[in-house]
Amino acid sequence: MKSAKIEMNKGLLEAWLEAVHENGLPVNIQTGREYNDCNGDRTVEVLMEYDESDKMLVMGALNATINEWAGLV
Repeated sequence: MKSAKIEMNKGLLEAWLEAVHENGLPVNIQTGREYNDCNGDRTVEVLMEYDESDKMLVMGALNATINEWAGLV
């Protein structure tokens, strides 16, 4: 089992959770502390756990979610 602890904008986290649910992605997501960052945006600590064999699938889906959320695609 691989784990990654990251910080994520709350709006992005909501989009990511929706993508995980809609696509049945093999990743367990736990959220931690929320705070306002230096730009006044809401940031959330996130722990993602997934099998090493699913890493490319999970990271590819996260990348696509980020691009869509940021309006890059």
